[in-house]
Amino acid sequence: MDAMKILKDSYHVMAKDMLELKRNRMSLAALFMMPLLFLVMFGFIFPSGNMQQNMPMGLVDLDHGQGSNEFITQLEMVNSNSHYMSFTNYSSVDDAKTAINKGKIYGVFIVPPGFSANLTNGKSGDFTAYIDNSNPQSSMQINQAISGTLNIMNSYQAKANVKNLSKSTNQSAQAIISPYAENVENTIPGQTNYFDFLAPGLMIMIVMMSVMTGIPEAISKEKEMGTFDGMLSAPISQISVIIGKTAALCTRGFIQCIIILAIAMILFGVTVQGSILLAFFMLLLGIFSFIGIGIMAISMSGDQASSTMIVNLLMFPMMFLGGIFYPIQQMPWFMQDISKIIPLTYAADAMRKIMLLNAGIGDVMTQIVILVAFGIVTMAIAVPLFRKSMTR
Repeated sequence: MDAMKILKDSYHVMAKDMLELKRNRMSLAALFMMPLLFLVMFGFIFPSGNMQQNMPMGLVDLDHGQGSNEFITQLEMVNSNSHYMSFTNYSSVDDAKTAINKGKIYGVFIVPPGFSANLTNGKSGDFTAYIDNSNPQSSMQINQAISGTLNIMNSYQAKANVKNLSKSTNQSAQAIISPYAENVENTIPGQTNYFDFLAPGLMIMIVMMSVMTGIPEAISKEKEMGTFDGMLSAPISQISVIIGKTAALCTRGFIQCIIILAIAMILFGVTVQGSILLAFFMLLLGIFSFIGIGIMAISMSGDQASSTMIVNLLMFPMMFLGGIFYPIQQMPWFMQDISKIIPLTYAADAMRKIMLLNAGIGDVMTQIVILVAFGIVTMAIAVPLFRKSMTR
């Protein structure tokens, strides 16, 4: 009977908060707009790993020989197909360096004197690539583009050099140059993009934000308006208040998650390979693991401003260390160690495995155990703190 009364009282608290949301048009609009803004903003701001197209580069030919002309022709031809780089000719190295300083080009290819002579005498044609590395991201992509372009050009030249050999050995030039060929298969059918990686993590992050910021905000607001004392004086338990407000926030979080998933599938081509029901079950576990943190924040502070500051202090590092926007494997080792104690890391990892890799409950059992354990520990600390704070 006591359990039924707690659930019934919790339902009334939840219904009250949802009714307030329905009457607040700005909050209702934000409920639908925030997922769209988050998905579009973070999806396009953070690097997707795609190579930048038509990066502006300079060309300085100090050789003016047949070999350098052929090299530059091949360089331009390969990039006209790959669209990695676009080229502008300069008469001197100083002119090209001035263009780099003015931000007109990212770097310059310098073909030195004697380049053609080296090729004629059977030596390698060495050149210099002078790159602006003030922007590490662009510098890395230019290096990748140069490496990829030279691999293609060397392959063309090598095929031409062994053409006669291939006739005598009855082998193709490709088989002589590259005897091994790969056949790459992916775990996820079809093409994937950064939104496939982003959407599952963003869903669990929205739930985390809703719970961790919503509980302190809701209770602090009730305190400041003077309605919280009336709620506590009513014949309902403090547990019912916590459950009811959490249920209301969870409902809001689930609505936003559904919106994120719909937008990601319709506008950005995200495909769900696994079970939606299992994904929502993982969202529930994520909520359970974050509830205690929000309750502890409001229990340790006396007003909304203080509780919000505590939550933000915990939440924002979790957002960037939890592997939401980029894989934690790309972080320094010490940050990877920190991410291992953050529940968001395990929730986001499990969501991706379920939605993208069609993982079953057995495949994410480790993450489930960690989230349940974290939720139990934080709730065991939070509930006594909350009850103690109500007596102050």
